Amino acid sequence: MKIRITHKGTSSYIDTSYYAMKSDVTSTRSDSGTKIRLKKVFIDTYLTASVTEYRKKINELGARVEFLTASDIKEIITKDNGQIDLFEFGDRYIKALLEEGRETTYARRKSSFKKFKEFTGRKVFSPELLTSKLLKDYERHLLKSGLKLVSLINNMADIQAVFNKAKYEYNDEELGVIRIHNSPFSRYSPPEAPPSKKRTLDIDSIKRIRDVKLTSVADQISRDLFMLSFYMCGTNANDFFAYLTDPTIVRFEYTRNKTKGKRADNAFISIKVVDEARPLVNSLAGPLQARYNTPRGLNNRLSESLKGIVSVLSEVPDLTFYHARHTFATLARKCGYSREDVGAALNHKRKLITDDYIDDDWTLIDKIQRSVLDLLK
Repeated sequence: MKIRITHKGTSSYIDTSYYAMKSDVTSTRSDSGTKIRLKKVFIDTYLTASVTEYRKKINELGARVEFLTASDIKEIITKDNGQIDLFEFGDRYIKALLEEGRETTYARRKSSFKKFKEFTGRKVFSPELLTSKLLKDYERHLLKSGLKLVSLINNMADIQAVFNKAKYEYNDEELGVIRIHNSPFSRYSPPEAPPSKKRTLDIDSIKRIRDVKLTSVADQISRDLFMLSFYMCGTNANDFFAYLTDPTIVRFEYTRNKTKGKRADNAFISIKVVDEARPLVNSLAGPLQARYNTPRGLNNRLSESLKGIVSVLSEVPDLTFYHARHTFATLARKCGYSREDVGAALNHKRKLITDDYIDDDWTLIDKIQRSVLDLLK
């Protein structure tokens, strides 16, 4: 048995699990042929409830139904109304991040989601159970467990990202299909983040890092990559890993992995390979990717090596790879360049409508780069 939807001259059919036997139908002969009809008792027993429910859903569409085809209506009214498991969806969504190459985001969200699942003590979890009260309880739990405030904020942001993705997946507001009704994050706000810790070094510290004698090859590569980041306007290690493969390049041109999918310009930038950077580009382009299989492996090695460099240079506390980027930005500002110009050198998002009218001109970034590096002389 199939239920037919007819609308505006088009038809679509909804499958059912029912089969009719000869005893369930009546047949009428006429000049035009034999007409077979279901007996009322069969319809009432097996089909009336489904048809009534479908009609109810069509009525709920209201005037929107005039803009739909029979096929559209079928898709809307037969959409799975079963329970949604937020845990199953979250695991699937987070796994997809890894397949997209977003390893850092994957690792963080996997860890955050695991903590949340452990907190609930459930194997399955309906999105409707995620309330602002539960979020506050979870926040208190994280604080009691000793999680730092910044990590707590990131954790809650990851849970929100999963929940929002689920709403996008299962809801269709335009057609009035709402399977996840609640909005817990509209009533919950995480604690405010503390002011960002400054990661700026002075010129003498940069020189000491550049000139320090290291015995480990891995430490030498990490130090060289740190200095290359400083020379190349604070470029991230992930972008070197993804794009620095040709030792003969004159300019390092790439789309920044962190933001390329979020910007109309695809986060593209072109940075000059200056004399200071040339020997490092020659030695790292290609061998870097041969030595490390993934950006995550590279970042782990960088973290360990930079801790080792701190032990050699006791006057440089808590050294991270981001110190190169922050220091470049601070020194560029001290050289007299505006915040907007420094942001351009760092490949930050454009904010001015005027930018849409101006062609890219990398000479400004070249000047900023040269001004900062001249401070090392």
